[in-house]
Amino acid sequence: MATKISTILDKIDNGSLALPVFQRGYVWTRKQVSELFNSLYKDYPVGSLLIWETASPDVRTRGEQLAPATPRQILLDGQQRITSLYGVIRGREPAFFNGNAHAFQNLRFHLEDEVFEFFQPVKMQNNPLWIDVTELYSKGGVESIIDNLKDNGIDSSNYLGSLMKLLNIAERDLYIDSVTGEDKTIEEVVNIFDRVNSAGTKLTRGDLALAKICSEWSEAREVMQSKLLKWKNIGYDFNLDWLLRITNVMITGKGLFVHLHNVTTPQVQNGLMRAEKHIDKALNIINNRLGLDHNQVLFAKLAFPVIIAFLDKHDGELSPEQRDKILYWYTHAGMWGRYTVSPESTIESDLSILQDTSPTDDPTEQLLTKLNRWRGGLKVGARNFHGATRGNRFYPVLYMMTRMGEARDLYDGLPLNSQSGEKTQLELHHIFPKSLLQRAGYDAKSRNALANFCFLTKESAQKIRHRAPVEYLEEIAEKYPGALESQWIPMKRNLWEIHKYESFLDARKQLLAEGANQLLNNLRTDHTKAPEETGWDRPITVPPRPASIADDVEEAILLEINQWMKNQNLPTGILGYEIADPDTGEEVAMFDLAWPEGVQSELSDPVAVLIDEDVEVLAVAGKYGYRFFTSPDGFKQYINEEILMSSNENIIEEIIQKGESETVEFKSTLRRNLYTNEKDNQIEYSVIKTLAAFLNSDGGILLIGVADDGKPLGINADMFKSTDKMSLHLVNLVKFRMGPTAMTRIHIDFATYQEQQIMKVVCDPSPSPVYVKDDNDDHFYVRMGPSTDKLPASEIPKYIKHHFNQ
Repeated sequence: MATKISTILDKIDNGSLALPVFQRGYVWTRKQVSELFNSLYKDYPVGSLLIWETASPDVRTRGEQLAPATPRQILLDGQQRITSLYGVIRGREPAFFNGNAHAFQNLRFHLEDEVFEFFQPVKMQNNPLWIDVTELYSKGGVESIIDNLKDNGIDSSNYLGSLMKLLNIAERDLYIDSVTGEDKTIEEVVNIFDRVNSAGTKLTRGDLALAKICSEWSEAREVMQSKLLKWKNIGYDFNLDWLLRITNVMITGKGLFVHLHNVTTPQVQNGLMRAEKHIDKALNIINNRLGLDHNQVLFAKLAFPVIIAFLDKHDGELSPEQRDKILYWYTHAGMWGRYTVSPESTIESDLSILQDTSPTDDPTEQLLTKLNRWRGGLKVGARNFHGATRGNRFYPVLYMMTRMGEARDLYDGLPLNSQSGEKTQLELHHIFPKSLLQRAGYDAKSRNALANFCFLTKESAQKIRHRAPVEYLEEIAEKYPGALESQWIPMKRNLWEIHKYESFLDARKQLLAEGANQLLNNLRTDHTKAPEETGWDRPITVPPRPASIADDVEEAILLEINQWMKNQNLPTGILGYEIADPDTGEEVAMFDLAWPEGVQSELSDPVAVLIDEDVEVLAVAGKYGYRFFTSPDGFKQYINEEILMSSNENIIEEIIQKGESETVEFKSTLRRNLYTNEKDNQIEYSVIKTLAAFLNSDGGILLIGVADDGKPLGINADMFKSTDKMSLHLVNLVKFRMGPTAMTRIHIDFATYQEQQIMKVVCDPSPSPVYVKDDNDDHFYVRMGPSTDKLPASEIPKYIKHHFNQ
């Protein structure tokens, strides 16, 4: 069935076409909106829509619209396109809108060039050929635009064809497929949507289950989100799937979402209420007894369905022995990665043990027996503390040992356990400072060895951070006897010397393993009553602390990025995000700051910010499809240009105004000498040297067509036939002088600034050294302040060792 776009928009206005509650929000970018209008203008196909025609009064839709027409039409596929059309043509959001309206505001069309772009003040202001697309569709819009052309001395008859063609987009037919039939259930319709929407935002099994719930209880998603926000505000980050799975356990006793298909709204509401109550209890006992007081150290989240089922089985009231036994199981489940492989079937299997035992039986022994058989032993060994990243599963174990055991602060000797007065925020501390290890030639993996970590108060960590262990450990041993032993630090003085670092790590791993086994044994045998009996129901007040971040400088950089993202109305990233191998479930790296589903969920690439990370971590990011940035400026540029679609001209203006620096340089031309007006190989070589220096340093931006003083000269002097030819010329230069792999770190773009076309070349830091070929020699360039310097051969190995960790 073919229907005009204008008719579709009218149906949205009168409520006869609505959006189902299970649809996610609007996530398109400005680029996608402009491409949609460009396709419609050129009469290209833009795909069909899928609607569900239903007369059921129970179907829940967004915006709380009541349909005056029967049957009602529910938009299943095409939300992004229809919302974009509505936003541009109507100039406002539809009633069902949920997203960032910035994506479709201020679309412009150039009458002569016939291109769509979003408003750029410098480029478009006072140019009557750039018309406001939304204004065109408003009452009197055509007449207003024609009058404006006339007032500027432009013959409007030359552009009437373009205006009419643009105006007729609203009369373009879109083909609509319909799902009809009285027998169609919401479950069938959601499954149909899932199949046809495979190229768009893919729904998870949890989304599908929640869609069915929302069809009966329209507020379900918002109510669940409010629970998640409550836990997020006290330091724990969970998602809808996680909460829905636990709710499912409360209702059906099962972990698979398929069991939710036939539940009623009262059952869901009751299950959610019980889930929230028991989750609060579980977080409190894990916090109080194990000391895992924030999200970064709360491992084994997929073990929660079993813990919650256990609590529910006992009506939320556990004896100290029952509490400690389930926590003993939970700790082992986390340490050994019980749910990292086939998590759904494993959860279902463990839940079956609870279902098959009576309230008087003890299912924890059966859970431990199964875990022991699966693992082949539960004893912790020194090798388990061998990890070299903060994403290692034994990182939370080390934190737990600090909070749960007798660990004492190294500066004031006071206890660090979870019950020592107000909850003390702890900071990760390198016993052997990273700077000292780097100067001694140890690589990044050795410097960040798990056995080199301990936890201290922030004040203590700051006071001793850069001191040599042989100095400050001796002072602590004398001042606070037993404090070093409480942190599992070897007491042989010769191991505190820098040249004995590897032996120190081996000795500490053994002490950590012994400490972990003793602590776990105490958990199983020594069932303390205090303070949990009086503390289970008190609120958790520990603020979230990005414990994976090693120092204040790095933390400040990452927190500033997140604040900047908030200011742009964009989602913040996850601090200390763990990357696990999808086949084995083992953690392979930890990213400083990450958006694993993209800044725009599932419509943009996964993104990570990696500050001062080694080559191995960068390689992992690339392997798992992450777009990664090693500096805040590079990340923000990506957000401005590709997510917010900010004017490239405005960005270049900002760069020029700041002037040349360690990460910015201007070149008048790419290949032509302006004094001799001849092509000059030395000019080209100067460009290549700059790019190589950026690659070998911290990245940077090269603007070609800009004089040293910032005056825009444009690229015409280079006399290329087109920008494509100019780009290809630079690409060939890079390949010839630096090799093809260097080109993967270089991004070329063009923009008009003050009526001059500028070439912008953005360089990401290279993960490996880049040399420039010159005849038979290879040269190595770096940035030193605002200049490019060639390193002497004698200094290159040292630079590579420190900068690239090689």
